[in-house]
Amino acid sequence: MAILTANRRQLLTATAALTGFSLISTRSSLASDLTQKATALPLSDVRLLPSDFKTALDVNHAYLVTLEPDRFLHNFRKGAGLKPKGESYGGWEKDTIAGHSLGHYMSAISLMYAQTGDPVLKARASYVIDELALIQGAQGDGYAAGFLRRRKDGTVVDGKEIFPEIMAGDIRSAGFDLNGCWVPLYNWHKLYCGLFDAQTFCGLDKAIPVAVALSVYIDKVFAALSDTQVQEVLNCEHGGLNDSFAELYARTKDPRWLALAERLYHHKVLDPMVAREDKLANIHSNTNIPKVLGLARLYEVTGKPDYRTATEFFYERVTKHHSFVIGGNGDREYFFEPDAISKHITEATCEHCATYNMMKMSRQLYSWTPDASYFDYFERAHLNHVLSQQNPKTGMFSYMTPLFTGAARGFSDPVDNWTCCHGTGMESHAKHAEFDLLAG
Repeated sequence: MAILTANRRQLLTATAALTGFSLISTRSSLASDLTQKATALPLSDVRLLPSDFKTALDVNHAYLVTLEPDRFLHNFRKGAGLKPKGESYGGWEKDTIAGHSLGHYMSAISLMYAQTGDPVLKARASYVIDELALIQGAQGDGYAAGFLRRRKDGTVVDGKEIFPEIMAGDIRSAGFDLNGCWVPLYNWHKLYCGLFDAQTFCGLDKAIPVAVALSVYIDKVFAALSDTQVQEVLNCEHGGLNDSFAELYARTKDPRWLALAERLYHHKVLDPMVAREDKLANIHSNTNIPKVLGLARLYEVTGKPDYRTATEFFYERVTKHHSFVIGGNGDREYFFEPDAISKHITEATCEHCATYNMMKMSRQLYSWTPDASYFDYFERAHLNHVLSQQNPKTGMFSYMTPLFTGAARGFSDPVDNWTCCHGTGMESHAKHAEFDLLAG
């Protein structure tokens, strides 16, 4: 068993008003992992006592129950030829990245259900899954998405239009754009996370057939491409889509999804990590952290050593040579040269999503090797970055945490913002019990 000592727990309680936290995220009980030396207490078994973290959780809970699933589902239904039941939210949800917030929302309400037992949240997660299944039936091929496509003439249409082009070899891939869609594969990664969290934390097994049906569609797209063309597609931000298929393999045992997960290996970025070469400078931080989380999950389900080598090397370089004192990384969202923090104290440091994902990685690495250094990073980032990312009065979230003296930090809007950090903010403040109790 690996647990905090009573003295350390008392110290945390006295200095930061923390209590009753578990370090590792609940993993799928269906996964036959090869690597786990420490596992988590179920999030549903832990309750917070009065503290800043309990306040953050309660404020977020109050916000989450105001959100309307049908507004997130607007484009999903419209694209399937079904009448939307609610007007779409604003901000990014009105742009071609529309739909990404549904996955964040599903994860957040599933985590919050585990933390609070609020039946309203489980019912909403169940409703979204039913709606997605209905949408897939209307599409006829498993497709479900909310993202849009901006054509060259400026016309905005449903994002499904890009996939026949891609399958025919017409691939126009840039950092954040794929054939006129803003990061569509990243968008799907968020949806998968929401579906998996609904199964894990709400016990909604019906999420998996939805995930499988969508995967059949995506697999057909990639099956039409050569390996070189796959790499072209992966040049556009795709989140941790490799992680999604590794997780689907863990939950279904269907080797088709493991094969797809391993095919979605972005050589340009990941090969140097396997070779233990730090080539992080000038690449987008949160575009690439989820790819490494995918390697970590692949290591857990395959035991292949290169996946572990890359993950551990990346984590060591980021946390020891590319991170600020609060645990965040990136200047204007990009990694910079190692050990060059003093040159990058700006008004645009420390994107929340990047810290959110590095904390995920620290939990996974701790589960392989219960070393205190992983916990130390998690604690530092949790206390100094994540907690401060939420405005405790409004419940809203910051995108950046600027470390420049006198720099102002902005917070999001409840209905007209919907950035990536708004999404991970909803999730982060739904799982503050994920901190220090660990059973192995």
